[in-house]
Amino acid sequence: MTALTSKEILGQVVSGHHLVDTHAEYFLNEVMDGKVTEPVLASFLTAMKMKGETTDELYGFVRAMQNHAIKPKTNFGFDFLDTCGTGGDGKGTLNVSTLSALTLASLGHKVAKHGNRSVSSLSGSSDILSKLGYPLERTHGECEAEFVRTGFVFLFAPSWHPAMKYAGPVRTALGFRTFFNLIGPLSNPFSPTHQIVGVYDRSLCLPMVEILAKLGAKGALVCHSRDGLDEFSIFEPTDYAYFDGKTTTELSFDPKELRLEVSELDRNTVFSSSKEGAEALFRAVLDPQAATGGTAMVALNVGVSLFLLGEVKDIPTGYQIAKDALLSKKVLRFTRETLNLT
Repeated sequence: MTALTSKEILGQVVSGHHLVDTHAEYFLNEVMDGKVTEPVLASFLTAMKMKGETTDELYGFVRAMQNHAIKPKTNFGFDFLDTCGTGGDGKGTLNVSTLSALTLASLGHKVAKHGNRSVSSLSGSSDILSKLGYPLERTHGECEAEFVRTGFVFLFAPSWHPAMKYAGPVRTALGFRTFFNLIGPLSNPFSPTHQIVGVYDRSLCLPMVEILAKLGAKGALVCHSRDGLDEFSIFEPTDYAYFDGKTTTELSFDPKELRLEVSELDRNTVFSSSKEGAEALFRAVLDPQAATGGTAMVALNVGVSLFLLGEVKDIPTGYQIAKDALLSKKVLRFTRETLNLT
């Protein structure tokens, strides 16, 4: 317990002082208990945005999110992954993280994908899954059972973080990105053993992976590409921070290692300017007629996940496994036969 009140903590932030993790955790606990007024929360979010968040502060905020999240009753006795990113890169790519999650699950790897409705992208995870017929509004027990049975589940954030209702109106009114965009991907209620997080700014890679390590992840990777994507890019190198369970290193990956064909670098199969176009690109990767840029983007990010899970020795090897799964329509069959999606 902190000796400071919420308003005193606000005063520290307004003065430009960084918080220790326990003070950050206390403040957000108070928010999620409905004890902080909207004007105070708005001031806090604005002041925090202006001064910039530290690793300790973000860690404290995540702890508060975990304190108030609904916990699963099932004790999962296996390793599993989340591919939830921060979003916010504003580039209009097809939904790579969701396709990556489905591909991984089709390959027999457990994925508990945490997410919300789209804020900045044309087609967020819940948006595209709803279009495919995936039911978002289900009981917690149904989600846990599906995860164990199929190896895939989408955890719709509002269902697992009900206390966020106290912050929702203020976030909407402010209209700018806050630390909630950063802590959301770190707050999966199932506590995955491994996690990949794409971020909208390269400077976030190291602090975010350090937080995942402190939270007990067996392996974590946080990335940002040099062409501004919050995922691994097939067009430009991607910088990433990698935690292997013991040490953290900062590395980069050059997509030239994949030796892609010209047809696999077609930007029109990766980027769209409309929701309808993004959905069409998504479906084209699921039901491919040939390898495209969309195929390569998804396969690369799945390859990174396989590397993180220790299933392959390097990213290109994982890329090829994922590409084969997509082109053979193994992923399509999994979504239709196992998940009953259209």
